[in-house]
Amino acid sequence: MIVQPSAFKLVLFGIFACGVGIVLLNVVSYGKRQGDYELSNKETAMDASNRRSGESSFNKTNSKLNIKSRTFTDKKIDPSKILIRNYKIVLDDEKNGNVVVHESGGGDNHILLLHGRKYSSEIWAKIGTLQNLTLWGYRAYAIDIPHSGNDSLPVTGDKAAVQWLTRVIRKLHLSNLVIISPSMSGRLTLPYMFQLKKQQKLIRGFVYISPVGTKQYQASDFTQVKIPTLVVHGEKDTEFLPAFETLKTIPTSESLLIKNASHNSYYEKPQEFHQGLRRFLDKVYQSSNKISPKSLKEKPLLRNTTKLYNKRKQ
Repeated sequence: MIVQPSAFKLVLFGIFACGVGIVLLNVVSYGKRQGDYELSNKETAMDASNRRSGESSFNKTNSKLNIKSRTFTDKKIDPSKILIRNYKIVLDDEKNGNVVVHESGGGDNHILLLHGRKYSSEIWAKIGTLQNLTLWGYRAYAIDIPHSGNDSLPVTGDKAAVQWLTRVIRKLHLSNLVIISPSMSGRLTLPYMFQLKKQQKLIRGFVYISPVGTKQYQASDFTQVKIPTLVVHGEKDTEFLPAFETLKTIPTSESLLIKNASHNSYYEKPQEFHQGLRRFLDKVYQSSNKISPKSLKEKPLLRNTTKLYNKRKQ
């Protein structure tokens, strides 16, 4: 069959037009993908910038907080969007085997939050401390300490207290750690602090809020402590005043007096508490930046004692 020249040209023209159309479609599609990619990169960069907003404060001095209401410091991030992971860890102790944990944030700087007799670990989410620590660039862990109703701490003696807290810290793989210890939890953290070796690299600092248990130690014991310590005191908490004066003798301590607040000052005045806490954490982690990250993962070597607690209620 012989194809007429005009028909043959028509077929060639159709093929050529189809090819041009395909090329144009690919060009348009590629441009759109590039635009989407650039937009995605911008959004990712913005998200990363927001996540690092807390970390950037480490390089600033005399930073001021802008906290309104009871809770949060960053208006750009919706606090309700901050993920708080809730779970339990199992210790070897059968009596207090399951420990409730509320974890938020990320990074290598860890904050462990304990609580007093009146509250549970949930208090730290209620007043926004977990959320704030996340915004500042920390990984925070609020845990339930062993206690029963209005009774005293059932972990009896310094040795048991040190062992219990040590198991929690190892189970959670905590390092580069600051421990926040209000009220009754002092019966755990004070003996733990005194058993730490001077050259330890696990604990970066303590935050004591009217802790119970200071009377069982000698004044000279506190002058030997070399770990940075923030001592928080409510102006109206007259019962805690002697302990406050004792803790101030720690050479590396600084004080945070919260006006018009009583024993649970951090709960009554969370704005003032968060301001002081952030300033303290900035100092602690700025000074520890020279420490090798590998050394921060070393487990502490603790020596046990047989001192007994003075059983007095909060």
